Amino acid sequence: MTKKQIKRNYNIFVIAFVVLNVLATFIITTEKLNRYIISFNYTLTGIVNSVIGNVLFLLIVLFLVFAIVKKPKNRMLTLIGVTFFLNTALFAINIFNRYYGTSFTFKALAIFKNPGDGFGMTLVWEALRELITYYRVILYIPFMALLGYYTVLRTKGIKSLEVPSVSFKGVISRAMMIMLLFFVNISFFISRSANINIINSSKATYATQNLGLYSYLVLDAMGFDYSNVNLEYDDAKDILDSFNKNQESYKSSIDGKTYTNSPLISDVNNINGKLLNGYSNNDQLTGILEDYNLVLVHLESFNNFLLQIPEVAKHFINLQALLEQSYVFSNFYSNVGLGNSFDAELTVMSGLMPNGTSTIAWDYNSEIEEKNFDYLTLPKLFKKYNRNYLTTSYHGNRGDFYNRNIVHPGLFGLDEYKDREKILEQTGLTLEEVQEKYDHISNLWISDRGMLDFLNQEIDNNYSNNEQFMKFLITLMPHTPYHYDPYFPTDEDAINTSLYDEDLVSKLDIVALRYINYAKYYDEFFRILFEDFTDYGNKTYDSNNLYERKKTAYVFYGDHGSGLKAKDLNILTNEELTPMQHRRMLSNTLSFIYVPGEEVVTKTYDDGTQVSFREGLLKGEQTLVRNQLDLYRTIIDLFNLPMAKEDYLFGVHGMSTEPTYSLDNKSLDYVTDTYIGTVKDLNLAKTINNELFDSRLVTKIGNDLVRFKKYSDLAMDKNLYKMFKSKVKN
Repeated sequence: MTKKQIKRNYNIFVIAFVVLNVLATFIITTEKLNRYIISFNYTLTGIVNSVIGNVLFLLIVLFLVFAIVKKPKNRMLTLIGVTFFLNTALFAINIFNRYYGTSFTFKALAIFKNPGDGFGMTLVWEALRELITYYRVILYIPFMALLGYYTVLRTKGIKSLEVPSVSFKGVISRAMMIMLLFFVNISFFISRSANINIINSSKATYATQNLGLYSYLVLDAMGFDYSNVNLEYDDAKDILDSFNKNQESYKSSIDGKTYTNSPLISDVNNINGKLLNGYSNNDQLTGILEDYNLVLVHLESFNNFLLQIPEVAKHFINLQALLEQSYVFSNFYSNVGLGNSFDAELTVMSGLMPNGTSTIAWDYNSEIEEKNFDYLTLPKLFKKYNRNYLTTSYHGNRGDFYNRNIVHPGLFGLDEYKDREKILEQTGLTLEEVQEKYDHISNLWISDRGMLDFLNQEIDNNYSNNEQFMKFLITLMPHTPYHYDPYFPTDEDAINTSLYDEDLVSKLDIVALRYINYAKYYDEFFRILFEDFTDYGNKTYDSNNLYERKKTAYVFYGDHGSGLKAKDLNILTNEELTPMQHRRMLSNTLSFIYVPGEEVVTKTYDDGTQVSFREGLLKGEQTLVRNQLDLYRTIIDLFNLPMAKEDYLFGVHGMSTEPTYSLDNKSLDYVTDTYIGTVKDLNLAKTINNELFDSRLVTKIGNDLVRFKKYSDLAMDKNLYKMFKSKVKN
């Protein structure tokens, strides 16, 4: 082989390094190849500019490698190593997309402050499995191609190739070329984004798509603000005030009708129960639970489709019987962003929209004025209503998970947060003894079985001491990727499940199978909370063991969806879901209010199974769209908690007939009663159940939502709610 041929092969290798690594980025930034991100509209100029940005980064890598490594063979080996690193970085970003439902930013690394405690390795193994099951191995095509090409070339004279060193003039010309590409890349991006509505939680997606993934990552790591969001602090209060529903009456931007702060009973959707005895249709709901205790229950990863798919729903005998005695929000949605479970806590506790890009739990710092967030929360309102209310939260994990041991008392204003360590200390048991007592090996956590038993003991103590209370229970399981099921502890057990037929089991991915197998454990949860028993899985329930909880209301809400893949949801629903329908199902969770009375009612199923609960004093169903923001407002009204005029309510009343929309802070999809859409492109709205909608109203609602979200994010990030209060007081 001639030197000319050897040189040509070497140059082909170098060009292939650039081309293949540029093409690999489109696997991450293209929605058809990565269903875990929701892209903006693709344009030719955006694609070209992203290529420029990615080529720019790779040229810098080449110049650095060539400056340090002199021999062609060693250069090629180095570039193969660099390619492996880049491909692995893309794979890690893809896994981040998979589990957090949003594009990666370096700011998001704060989420990994949460201790893994054995949970982290389960995600690692699931991620490695996806190399094959989700074909993510294609991300390593550049590495495999370059390695294969090098293997062929190394025996064909590459060692003998000599490459002249670059002259000073050559260095200058290359530096100027890089500067020119950088200027073109940034200028194109700024000019393209000038007229695009981009809110904080979509900045990363837009930048990776139109700036270039590699270029974006470098600039993001350097702290470059690639946003076009320029907001004035002075405008924030006026704009957020325009969305504030904490007023006697206001006009809905959706239907144009006037609504009141608290609806009349005649204006409430489908409500009944003994608690309404003595009320007329002209009475307001305000204070119907006044002076009641509250047990607020945060349900981990509960998707409403569990109750809509017959093969799964039949295993929720306790929950379905309980729902018949409750007021149910059956069209309820999550508002979480990057903060996942904590975002749900934040929204329900404060009635404020999370920013979607960070976790307030880790942003909070009482020592820094801008980070010493001051939000009005349910615990603070209960204490303001009655200083003797005891407010406590419970979780079976470590106290530093989501920084809760700091945030729950500091930000939320709870009297106490009882985590794993405090509960073990109070019970005098070791973790191993707790797991043996409740027959559940649940990693390094206290199982929800143990947590419910502990919670009920705490409630008993409060009753015996005539103490009023608000309790907040955060459940642990099922948690993605759905290990530690006491009934199906191994994957072999999951596959050999007795809950579903072999045909369904054979079609589902193991993660989806683990999730629906959890139905048995999850349904058991709703029994343990209300009946005193410990013979898990084998007990014939005894209504004589039902707890008697006078003047206590239970409010349940799902934190976020399960994250199942579209393929598995298609199998479970027997439908071919669009990406937007798939995301809607995953954000559709459940909320309900159960107010037990003294009488016992029994539900008998077709197979003769009987389930008894205390009769609910407040029953009915809300079929209109509701979300976690709305639940905050609903609790405040039902318990008649004392809000000041300057306080904010952004949600609608959960039980009213007022229409609203719900925003998914990850995907930036939103859902109304008649259509689903995304703020990334208002033209993509799709009808629900073939109902007609006004395209002009779609645009108006979308623009309103973007306007609210921009200033809401600003107020959350810059602690403006605290500033608003100080201005009112002054």
